Amino acid sequence: MATDTSHVHINRKEYWTIFFLLFLLTVLEVGVVFIPGISVPLLISALVGLAIVKAAMVGWFFMHLNHDTAYIRNGVAIGMSIPFFYALVLVAEASWRLAWTQL
Repeated sequence: MATDTSHVHINRKEYWTIFFLLFLLTVLEVGVVFIPGISVPLLISALVGLAIVKAAMVGWFFMHLNHDTAYIRNGVAIGMSIPFFYALVLVAEASWRLAWTQL
């Protein structure tokens, strides 16, 4: 069965806006690395935060989640958050081990 895509409107301005926002976030990520005297936990937190924002933007706009139902959006959000929380547990456990080895 063929799908009729003649009614699809591509908003090029929106795509270019998202492209430049993602580019700006990438430049910020590179810039954060070169800040003199920044502590490692703050650096990692900034980079992870920027990466999460970029991943959310890609999901929202390029996976077209902004046009889907709340049921689908919540399913994707839960699916994407599980690895995030798993990573938090691993980082916390590694920090705990590092703190105990330095005593």
